[in-house]
Amino acid sequence: MAPTKALGLMLGAIALTVAVTPALAQTQPSLVAAEAAPATPLPEITSYTYADLFSIAFPAGWSVNEQTDAPQVTAVSDGASDLPPMRTEVTWQDAPPKEVVGESLQAIQASGHTVLRYDAATIDGVTAVRLWLSDIPDETMPNAFITYVGYPNATATITSYYGTTTTDLDPVLNAIHQSFARSQ
Repeated sequence: MAPTKALGLMLGAIALTVAVTPALAQTQPSLVAAEAAPATPLPEITSYTYADLFSIAFPAGWSVNEQTDAPQVTAVSDGASDLPPMRTEVTWQDAPPKEVVGESLQAIQASGHTVLRYDAATIDGVTAVRLWLSDIPDETMPNAFITYVGYPNATATITSYYGTTTTDLDPVLNAIHQSFARSQ
């Protein structure tokens, strides 16, 4: 594994356990501020609640499905809005983030996906680790944005898959992932 990938994966795992913000450790403040500013207004988003366990918002017009097995919620853009096709999956696991993120990072490494960037953010009052991946073997959606929201004994993994990156994409993905909240 390349040293950059190894460092990124290690910092991401550490961020969940000690609340360190890896983006601040290696990114200049001007770059962080530039990423935070949306390029265009966000689309209208609608909140969706799953089994009194969590809620998350998706852009209006997305089709949302739920099931008891992981992923519990899947939302698909279905061509709604001017954005490229996207799919977001939410998986809830009754396991601490150290365990869930560790297993996920091993799977990412074994699959050979490229970690393009990573950072930490506060979501639902807790530190969440976010990863941007590429080289996913899907011709229409080869990129992913993953957020791990960790609680003492549970972890939510929010994964959005998408194709072409546009300037309007990051603000929409951030709005979806930032909207996550535990219901309990």
